[in-house]
Parts: sequence; structure tokens; C-alpha cells
Amino acid sequence: MTLRNAFTLGLLLLVVSSGLALGASPAPAGEPLLLGQRFMLHSQALGEERGYQVHRPADYDISSARYPVLYVTDGAEHFQHVSATVDFLAAAGQIPPMLVVGIPNTNRFRDLLSYTKEQGASPLLKFITGELAPQIDAHYRTLPYRMLMGWSDGGLFALHALMNAPGAFRSYLVLAPAFGDDLSMTKNLSAFFAAHQDAMLNADMYMGMDDVKGRGLSRAYEAAAVLQERAGRVRDLRFTFRYYADESHMSVPMRGVQDGLRIVFEGWELADPFALYEQGGLAAIEKHFTALSGRLGFPVELPEDALFSTFNSLEGGRRYPEAVQVISRAVALYPQSTTALYYLARVQGRMGDKPQSIDTLKKLLNMAPGDGGARNLLREMQVDPDTLAAAASVSSKDLAKYAGRYGDPVVFAIEQRGERLYGRTVEREYLLTPLSSTRFRFAENSVYSSGGSIEFRTDARGRVTGLSFGGGGPELARSK
Repeated sequence: MTLRNAFTLGLLLLVVSSGLALGASPAPAGEPLLLGQRFMLHSQALGEERGYQVHRPADYDISSARYPVLYVTDGAEHFQHVSATVDFLAAAGQIPPMLVVGIPNTNRFRDLLSYTKEQGASPLLKFITGELAPQIDAHYRTLPYRMLMGWSDGGLFALHALMNAPGAFRSYLVLAPAFGDDLSMTKNLSAFFAAHQDAMLNADMYMGMDDVKGRGLSRAYEAAAVLQERAGRVRDLRFTFRYYADESHMSVPMRGVQDGLRIVFEGWELADPFALYEQGGLAAIEKHFTALSGRLGFPVELPEDALFSTFNSLEGGRRYPEAVQVISRAVALYPQSTTALYYLARVQGRMGDKPQSIDTLKKLLNMAPGDGGARNLLREMQVDPDTLAAAASVSSKDLAKYAGRYGDPVVFAIEQRGERLYGRTVEREYLLTPLSSTRFRFAENSVYSSGGSIEFRTDARGRVTGLSFGGGGPELARSK
């Protein structure tokens, strides 16, 4: 089914009419801050047109990366805060960046609880697994990792999905499931596990309960006991249960999503990489991420931050040969990382290998001629940085020729403001710093900064025809 009826969801600045009545000036026209897009898809399973929402990682259009997908029931209520939480935790390095797909309701109780009236997968489950998920996989760069989030009756639906589409999702966020709306759920879970004694789930589940009391809480603990027994005996399910005595039924999703994502992706961020290094060296850190890759079912790269943290501890303890081994691994994994090269040069200098340190800094300056740290380190060694690489300088006139729009449809728009260039996607703005007359480093002005490098292409007459993103990103032609 072709994507259609797409329109942008924005967070708009609104002029409050009461403020105008009190004499406030009209707010200036602003630009929308984009959250995602909404689409329509005809469902054979449900016999109707269904809307769905898609939120993408901020750098989606300027990278070639693939992403896990989080499917969110009650999309109208939860799509926005779930998308924001995913972005925040990913920027903090605690979970992977993810695509978020919201599924708004048309008839909530019919869709989420129809499974209680019939055997097998419900129409909504057939829609998600047989129609929506293939649609998302066809049009977005996805990894073979799907997560399902459900709250209240949506939590019951997530448990239904575990039993009726095992393998369709690798993890579940089950928040405040309304066990009172399905008194048979615990019995059905027990029967399902009894009928499937073999390890066939390969899933993670986080269940968070609200401040329900009495029989409602007892039912939650009964269901949790069944799930925990499966997790402990067959070990094809990682299960975590948490009771939020201070969160109501309506408020628990905010905390539950954040906690659940951290639990499901436990180990994505190493709390103390150096402690793990002390137990088994660099091999122990490598082994951790190899095991995490196996559990999640997709490759997880050893992150720069884990290597940098370990390196700094080793260098601070004057364990220089080990520090070189660790930072050399970072250089091999992230050859475009100026930070890794700077650290390598620094420790080479501290080991007394000045020629090797200078050679490393030369490589760094070839990538980033204006790098202040590299230039200062060379000056400390009484070497003029300009003899290795002159700082790049691009005239205002030359900067102007790069301004324009790139991609069809437009992916990256570049504008000149004074002596600087800025690049923009629909989600982010980046400062472009010249590395040479045609190559620029781009970075966000953010504490959770992200960026990379771009190189402009020109024809024989010197006209700019397009650009390419470093690190495997896309190549874009200049829009006419």
C-alpha cells in the first residue's frame, strides 16, 4: 500500500486570546518543531482505514544507519512523550536511537480487547504484524528488532501479543495492565507456557504497575509470578516487574516507559567500563558488547565513550602501554574521531615518542585543520601547527556558492549567515566549519551534540552539484 495523506505533526507556538485582550503584542511567526508524520493505511484485518504516526531519529536523513522500531498502542495519548523519551535516552547513550510508530485508536475497546471474544490473534494484532510492520520495514531503514508498548488495556493486548504472535516482537513494555478487564489473563499465560515448554520466546518484558490496590494488585502479582517463573525456568524471557505506589493509572506511563527502556536495553551504556577492564582487559569490554549483540539480535558497536573512559583511567594511572592499546582500538573503530586521535597523540607524547605523536597529530589536522587541542599539543612540543596543516579559511564569496538545498525531496538546506554556514534538516540545525575549501565538519550546538563531515562536489566549471556525508551517509544532488 502506497503511503498517502501524510502531513507533518508540529509543536506550534500559540497566541493566547486572553493575552491579546490584556494588550500583549501578537507573537512573531515561528517555524514548527517537528515531532513526526501521520499516515493512513487501509487494513484488510480491521476492514477500515487506519492512521499511524512515525517519529524518526534526528539524523535519519543524513545517515545510513538502521534502527529498532517501537510500536505504541494508544498512539494519540502516548506517541509524543514516548518519542521524546526515546530521543532523550538515546542522546544520553543509554539506549539505541529508535523509530517510534504510534497507533491511534478508532474504537479502543474493540481493538484492544477483541481477543477476549475469539481464539487466536486479534484483528489489531494481525494489522500490526501483517500490515503495518511490513509497511514500516518497506519504507524505513529498520533493524530486525521490534518492541511493543501497551498501557492499561493496551498492556493486556501486549500480553496477548506475546502468546499469539511469539517472535513478532523482541521486547514488551507492559504498563498498568487492566487485569480487571480480563480475569482469564493469568490462567491463559500459565496454559500458554505449559503448552510451550521449549525455549521459543527470546524476548524481554518490563511490567510496571500503577498504585492499584486490593484485588487489582493481587492479580498483577499473580501474573508477574507466572512470567517470572517462565523467565527463571526456561530462560527465554527476561522479565522485570516494578510497582509504582506513587503513580496513578494515568501518570504511570511516563516513568514506566523510561524505566522500561533502560531495563530492556540494560548494558547499552557501561556504568564503569574501567572496572570491567580491570577484570579482564579490553577483551572483557569487547565480550560485553558481543553478548549484548547476541541478546538483542543486531550488532552493537563498542562505543567510543567506553573506550575513552577506560583510556583516561589508564593514562591517569600512567599505565601508558595499556592506554595506547585501548585508544588504538578506538581509532580503528572510529577512524573519523578527532578525539581518539588527540588522545593517542597525547599518550604517545607522554611515553616520549615525539615523532609518533607528531605523525598522529598530522593525521588529525588533515581531518580538522583548525582543531584547537591538536594545535596546542603541537605548540607544547615546540612544533608550528601551520607547518603540518594550515587552518582552513574559506572566503565569504566561496561560502555563498554552497548555500542552497540538497536532495529531492530536500534533505539538507544550507544557508549563509555572515561568515558562517548552517545546514538544516527538518529536525535539526548544524554549524558547518571548514576543513578545506570543499570539506566541512558539521555539529549541533547542543550538549548532546551530534555531527560528522560533508564534502561538496563540483563540476569542471567549479559549480556545486551536490554533497556527500562522511561515515557512509547519503550522497545528495543539489536541488534545482
